[in-house]
Amino acid sequence: MPFVRPALPDPDTVARAAREIVSSGRLTKGPYCERFEAAVAERLGVRHAVAVSSCTVGLMLVYRAIDISAGSCRSRRSPGDACPVACVEPLSRFGVAKTGSRIEPLGEVVIPSFTFLAAPAAIVWNNLRPVFVDVDAGTTNVSAQAVKAAITPRTVAIAACHNFGNPCDTAALQAVAAEHNLPLIIDAAHGFGASVHGRPVGGQGTVEVFSLSPTKLLVAGEGGIVATNCDCLAHFVRMGREYGNDGSYDALFPGVNGRMPELSAATAYEGLKILDRVAAQRNDVADQYRLELGDLPGIGFVQTLPGAVCSYKDFSITVDPTRFGMTRDGLRRVLAAHGVETRAYYDPPCHTQTAFEHYHDRSRPLPVTGMLAARSLALPIGAHVDASVVRSVCDIIANAKQSV
Repeated sequence: MPFVRPALPDPDTVARAAREIVSSGRLTKGPYCERFEAAVAERLGVRHAVAVSSCTVGLMLVYRAIDISAGSCRSRRSPGDACPVACVEPLSRFGVAKTGSRIEPLGEVVIPSFTFLAAPAAIVWNNLRPVFVDVDAGTTNVSAQAVKAAITPRTVAIAACHNFGNPCDTAALQAVAAEHNLPLIIDAAHGFGASVHGRPVGGQGTVEVFSLSPTKLLVAGEGGIVATNCDCLAHFVRMGREYGNDGSYDALFPGVNGRMPELSAATAYEGLKILDRVAAQRNDVADQYRLELGDLPGIGFVQTLPGAVCSYKDFSITVDPTRFGMTRDGLRRVLAAHGVETRAYYDPPCHTQTAFEHYHDRSRPLPVTGMLAARSLALPIGAHVDASVVRSVCDIIANAKQSV
């Protein structure tokens, strides 16, 4: 039983688009990417949806674009126009400090440690310092209280995440961001298919960045979407995905090749047509898992906020070894012995990883993050999982101790 299998659109439809793209010879910067961006913007209810080569690249470009666009938005607008998002101070306003032979970043971004490693990587790539904070044990998302407590005069941004597709408390986080005049950057890698009070996630905060990789509900093969209501931010992200070149061949800033190929855009565009069905199927599977596992002592579930609908990019449980009688890793070995693949997200957590541990203040422990990293287990979910598969997986879990 594989951990995930992507839900893909009709192969014949994608093949027709592929023939058209190959025949045209226009493999990038073509009509399919434009069509896809327009469709996503309409679905999310945002002014801009910028297609990029990956969510990671999108996050990297967002930090760079905020740095460049902040303070310049008014100069780019016509008199009387108003930017839908209030401009913030540039991220680089604190510059860097030189300590010996090392260049130390001074600008800090408050971010949960219980998240995918691409999030702090994008911060470090922009010569900023991640400040890791703890998450809520129930939702697994960062709380506004934890963020507020970590803000200092060096803080230049707040980063949050819809963990496992579970919408974070964007309203509370946005209130903190507004109070301190900081951008709120939301890693919405798991966000397609999630909603809050009937509206898809994507239009909250300063910007939300989605992933379209094969483990997600909406698949491009590889790719990402930067969603924002800020004209200036979108402008610089578009320029950034073109090496920082505005078309004059004079790079305004160092960018990257962050374009989404036409074949990927065509695949994702067709995938939009089945996204609601894919999300509904995953929610049905999640309900079945909860029903089958709900009476087992020591098995916990991720909690959603009132009015929120999780995309269930992952269905993650927690395993309390004292009450369940077995550790998460022990249960994972039992499942593997029966051919069931699982994932242990996010173990190790970011603040203990080699690339990022030196940024973390060890005098500030993150107990909930440590607990979740040791206990979380994501079970199979995707196009291949139905009620019979759920029952089989849950039977193995229920009988795990006897099978050792």
